[in-house]
Amino acid sequence: MSQALVIQEINDYLNRYVPLFPAMQARLERCDTAGLSIVAPLEPNINDKGIAFGGAMAALAALTGWALTRTTLQAHGETAEIVITESTQKFLRPVRGDIITECQRPDAETVERFIHRYRQHGKARWTAEVVIRAEGEPAMTFTGQYGVFRTG
Repeated sequence: MSQALVIQEINDYLNRYVPLFPAMQARLERCDTAGLSIVAPLEPNINDKGIAFGGAMAALAALTGWALTRTTLQAHGETAEIVITESTQKFLRPVRGDIITECQRPDAETVERFIHRYRQHGKARWTAEVVIRAEGEPAMTFTGQYGVFRTG
């Protein structure tokens, strides 16, 4: 599947099944071999201090990790239910503009271990790391553990 089709499929899914996603005016903007990125404008995600709301940033980071997991499974011809099982975030500086998440794809060995575990056991876990930057510097870091399991 082309990158454009993957991006469209993920955006369609999130807009349909995650009501917060369209309310935040978010969109998966980049999905390639290096990683992926979700973008949301500041205005619908602003707090009373005039900066990006921490809850909005956390939600976008969690969805970025979910999208990484889903696209990795798809790239290997697999489907699964995906749940987040644990996460931590650190807020380092205010975001005064668009919220842009960045998530790098893990190395090939990590991906192969994850896919192998899933194929062998019908379930697997892995960790996604996401960063949101402000003026080029990390503004928030997010680490999420995602579990996948076969249904039916």
